[in-house]
Amino acid sequence: MNIQDLPIEIIEQIGKVQRITFPRQGHTSIVAILDTCDKKYVIKKTENNLYNEWLSEEYKVLQYLYHTGLPVPQANLYHVENKSRWLLMDYIGGISLREFLSKEPDLKDKEKAIFNFGLCLKNIHECSCPVELLKNDNPWLDTMLNKAEYNLTHFAVDGSEERLKRLKEVRPKPIDNTLIHGDFTIDNVLVNECNIVGVIDWSGATYGDPRYDVALAIRPKYNAFDNVRDKEIFFNAYGKLRLTHEEYNYFEDGLYSFF
Repeated sequence: MNIQDLPIEIIEQIGKVQRITFPRQGHTSIVAILDTCDKKYVIKKTENNLYNEWLSEEYKVLQYLYHTGLPVPQANLYHVENKSRWLLMDYIGGISLREFLSKEPDLKDKEKAIFNFGLCLKNIHECSCPVELLKNDNPWLDTMLNKAEYNLTHFAVDGSEERLKRLKEVRPKPIDNTLIHGDFTIDNVLVNECNIVGVIDWSGATYGDPRYDVALAIRPKYNAFDNVRDKEIFFNAYGKLRLTHEEYNYFEDGLYSFF
C-alpha cells in the first residue's frame, strides 16, 4: 500500500496525506498510519472474505462503543472497493503492550502495565453492553462453536475436526455473560507510560463469556504471563473471576484455535 493506493473517498475525508508508515503488522489486514497536515489516522485494509467480514463488524462495534467511555478509536469511514475493504480510524498514540513488555522495562513499570491491563479488562466486562450486541438469540458458546465449524470447513485454521468434536462434547459450566472484546490479547492493547490508552481490533466484540477474554489475556508470551507473579497482578486488578486449568485450555488452546 502507498499513498496513491488510497481511495479518493478517504482522501476527501481527511485531506492530503503527507506520509504513510507501517506499524507491526497482524495477520488479517494491512495497517498503515496516515499523517496529514494536522492529524494522524489509522487505516486498515482487508481483501479476504473472512477478514472483510471481520472489518465490517469492527466498524459497527466501534460505532456502538464510542460513547461508552472505553478507550476505543473513533471510526470515521468504512469503504468498499471491489474485493477490498477499508476502515479509517483516529490514531491513538502508544505501543502495544506486547511491544512494551518485550523491551524488558524495569519491574515496577512492568507490573504497573500488567495491573492496568487487568483493570482495563475489568472495565470492559463491567461496561453496559450496547443493545445492538444483545440481539443474538442463541447462546454465545453455541454461536462460537457454529462459527468454528464454518471456519474449519472454509478456511485454514489451527483447530481440527477432532478438537471441535471435543469442544462440543465437554463444555465449561455456564456463567453470566458480559460485554466481551473477543480477542483481548497483549497485541490489541496500547500503552503509554504504563497506562492503557487504547484497545483495538474489536471485530469479535459481543455479549459473551468473559472467561474467553481472560484466557486470551493471560496467554504466556515473552516477558509476559510466563510466571505466576504476572497472573496474580493481573487478577488483583481484574477481580474475583479465576480460571481453572480446564477452563483456560478450553478457551485458549481449544476454541481460539478456530479463529
